[in-house]
Amino acid sequence: MITKLANCILTFFILLFLLGNTSAFAQIVSGRIYAEEDREALSFVTVAISGTSTGTISDIDGRFSLVVPRDYEGNITFQHVGYIRRELSVGQINASPIIYMEKEVTQLEELVFESGENPANILMRNVIENRKKHDPKKFSQYSYKSYTKDVYHIDADTKTADSLARRVKEESLKQANDTSSVATNTKFFKVDSSFNTRHLYVAESYSETKFIEPGLKNETILATQISGLRGGLFAAFSGLYQPFGFYNDILDIFDKDYINPINPSGLSQYEFYIEDTTFFETDTVFVVSYAPKKGKKFDGLTGLLWVHGEDYALTNVTAKSAVANSKIDVSIQQRYDKVLGNWFPVQLNTDIIFKELKFYGRNLILENRRYLSDINLKTNYTQKDFSDVGITLNKVNPKEQKQILDANRAVPLDSMELNTFVAADSLYKSLRVVEGVAESMLTLRLNLGKVDLRVDDFFAINSYEKFRLGAGLETNNRFSERLIMGGYAGYGFGDEEWKYGTNLKYIFDRRTETWVLFTYRKDLREVGTQQFFEGKISSIDDLIRSFQGNLFDRQETYKLSLNRRVAPFLYAQTSISKSQQQSTYDYMYNNTDYANNFFDINEVSLSFRYVRNEQYLDLYGKKVLYDYDFPVLNFKYSHANSGWLGGDFDYDRFDASIEYKKKYILGKSNILIRVAYVYGDVPYGHMITGLGNSTSKLSVPEYFQTMDIYEFLSDKQVGLFFNHNFGNLLISNRVMKPELIFYHNAGYGTLSHPERHEEVTFKTMEDVYFESGLGIKKLIRLNFVDVGYMGWGFDAIYRHGAYAYDSTSDNLFFKLNMKINL
Repeated sequence: MITKLANCILTFFILLFLLGNTSAFAQIVSGRIYAEEDREALSFVTVAISGTSTGTISDIDGRFSLVVPRDYEGNITFQHVGYIRRELSVGQINASPIIYMEKEVTQLEELVFESGENPANILMRNVIENRKKHDPKKFSQYSYKSYTKDVYHIDADTKTADSLARRVKEESLKQANDTSSVATNTKFFKVDSSFNTRHLYVAESYSETKFIEPGLKNETILATQISGLRGGLFAAFSGLYQPFGFYNDILDIFDKDYINPINPSGLSQYEFYIEDTTFFETDTVFVVSYAPKKGKKFDGLTGLLWVHGEDYALTNVTAKSAVANSKIDVSIQQRYDKVLGNWFPVQLNTDIIFKELKFYGRNLILENRRYLSDINLKTNYTQKDFSDVGITLNKVNPKEQKQILDANRAVPLDSMELNTFVAADSLYKSLRVVEGVAESMLTLRLNLGKVDLRVDDFFAINSYEKFRLGAGLETNNRFSERLIMGGYAGYGFGDEEWKYGTNLKYIFDRRTETWVLFTYRKDLREVGTQQFFEGKISSIDDLIRSFQGNLFDRQETYKLSLNRRVAPFLYAQTSISKSQQQSTYDYMYNNTDYANNFFDINEVSLSFRYVRNEQYLDLYGKKVLYDYDFPVLNFKYSHANSGWLGGDFDYDRFDASIEYKKKYILGKSNILIRVAYVYGDVPYGHMITGLGNSTSKLSVPEYFQTMDIYEFLSDKQVGLFFNHNFGNLLISNRVMKPELIFYHNAGYGTLSHPERHEEVTFKTMEDVYFESGLGIKKLIRLNFVDVGYMGWGFDAIYRHGAYAYDSTSDNLFFKLNMKINL
C-alpha cells in the first residue's frame, strides 16, 4: 500500500515536471490559413506532421497551433477538400505564418458503387443514430462565457467596384454641365471609397450563459459596444442566428427552417460522400460532403461534416442554404471541442449575403462570429437560480463595458472595425432613432424618461366602435423598480363614447414573477370572450378575429390580481373582481328571480398557464417574449356569488385550451383544443358563443372559418382546430412557391336553458359542427424590402354535416392568407 502511494506521488511530480518543461521537449508551430483566390480565412484545414497521424484542424478563422518535437525541422502538410495539398517546412512556417492554399480545379464525375453500400451512408447512419447523445441541447447542465461580434459591410468585390466606378464616370461625362449630377456623383465616390476603410455597422458583446434541465436557460449580456448606438437591443439576439448544435431534424437558421441532413430520413433526402480523412489529435476524422438529392423539393443545405470515427460525433460543420430563388444566401460554420468526454460547440459563425439589398450598388453582408470559453458541464445551479428571462441586458456604464470587452475579446478588432466605431458617433446618429423605434415595437412602450407612452393604447378597431383613438401612460423602472402606475383613455368614433382605466402594480419578486395588480376600467367587453391571464398579449389570430366584434357589454370593473411562477414554465394567477355591466344590444336575461339587462357580477378566479421553454428578453425592466415551445396549456376556473357585495348571479365556469405544433420532414401540423363549461345563472355576455370568423376576409386558423361570429350559444362546448402544412412540393420560383395546407375543424355544444336569453338570436350546437378545406400559401410572392417575400394565397373551407346550408355555394368560403418569409 505504501509502495503504491509512493509510486503515485512520484508519478505526480514527474508529470508536474514534464508539464512545466514542455518547451524542453516540444515546440509550437502556429499560423493562419487563407484561400488564395479571395483571401478569405480557410476553416477546418487538416494540419499534420507529414507522414504521421499527428495533427490538428484549423479553427473557423483559419488559425492553427500544432505541437511538434523540439528539434523537428521536417515538413507540415496542409490539406483541405477542394484545395491543392501543400507541404511547408517548420522553418518556412515560422518565417511566414500566413499560408495560402490554391483551389483545386477538378472535373466532377458521378460516383458508382459496384457492390455494397456507399461507405458514407454507413458512416452517416451511425451519426444519425447517435445524434441525441451528442446534441448539446440534450445535456443536463452547462455554463459558458461567449464573445460575439456582428459586422455589417458591403461586398468588397473589385469587379463590382470597378464597374460602378466606370458607370458613374460615364454618367458624369454625359452630364458634365449638370451641377446637381456632379454633386451626386461626388458624394457617391466619397461614400463608396469610405467603405474601403470602415464597415457599415459593428457590434460586439460579452455574455455569460447558464443552463439546467428542464430547459432553464439564461444569458446575461455583461457588456456591449455598438457603433452609433447606446443600448444593447441589437446585440441581444446576435447569438440566435443559428441553432446551438447541428442535430435538430429541422434547423432554424436566421428565422428560416431547413431540413437537416442528420435526420432519420436524411439518407433518402441527401447524397453523402467521404471526401477525405483527417485527424483530431491521433483519432481519425472523416470529411463528408452532403447535398440534396437531385429532384428533391425541400429547403435544404449543402456543405461538409467532419465526423469523429470513434464517437460518430460532429467535430466541425459547414452548411450553406440550397434554396432556389432566395433573396439571401446563408452559410454557417460550427466547431466542437471535447469537454469532459462530450463534444461541445466552441465557435459558431454565420454569414448572410443579402443578394438584393444593396448599398451603392453592392450587396449587404452580415458576418456573425461567436466564440465560447470557460465551458463547464458540471455546474452547481438549481432552479432557484433561474427565472423566465432567457436574455438579460446588464446595464453598466461605458467605462466598465470597455474594460470587460478589452479583457475578454476573443479576437482583436481590426483597423476597419476600429474605424467604424470612431466614425459611428458622428455619422450614425439617425440609427439611434431606429433603435428607439425598434425598442418601442418590441415592448409596446415609448420611453419618455420616468414614464412610458403605451403604444397599444393608441388605437383599436372593431365593428362596434369602428375606430378608437387614445393614449396611455405608465411608469417604468427609472421611477421605481417595484411600483408601476399607469392609466389610459380612448374615444370610440362609432359609439361616440369615452373609455378609460387605471392600474397599480407592485412587484415582490421578479425572478418568480410575484406581483399584485389593481385595475379599474370603464370600458367595453366583447360577449363570449375569456381572458385566461391578466397582462398576456393575445395572439395575432385573436387580434384579427377581434376586428369583427360587434356585440359588447359596457362594463365598469374593479379587479385585484395576484400572480406567481410556481414551477418552471408554470404560472398561477388568482383574482377577485366586482363589475357592473349593461348590454349595448337588445337583450333581456329572464329567470324566475331576475329579469333585466343591467347586472352586478362579483367573481373570483384561479388560472394556470404552462408554456414549455417560454423565454423573455429583459430589456432594462421591460420583458419581451422571444421564444417558446409547445405544448401551450391554459386553464381558468371562475366563480360568481350573489352573496358578495350584492351580486346578481351564482355560477361556476371552467375554461381550458391546449395547443401543440410539430415540425416534420414533410411539413408541420398545428392542433388546438378549446373546452368550456358553465353551470348556474349566467347572462349572455358570459356564456360561450361560437368561435366564428366567417365575416373576415383573412384566414384565422384558430377559429371556425364558416361560422358566423355569434351564431351559436352554449354552456358546454368543445372545439377542435387542426391544420397540416405539407410544405412546398412542386413549383418554386421567384413569383410563386406554393405550400399545400389541409384544414379540419369540429365543434360540439349544448345549452341548458335557452329560454333565459331573450331578444338575441342564436342557435345551439347539439350535433357536431364540421368544416374542412384546402389552402395554398405563397401562391403569389411579392418583394418584401429586398430581404424576403410577402406571400399571398387563399383557403377554400367547406361547411358540412348537420349545420350545412341547403345551397352548396353558401357552404363554401374563400379566405386570403398572408405570410412574410426570407
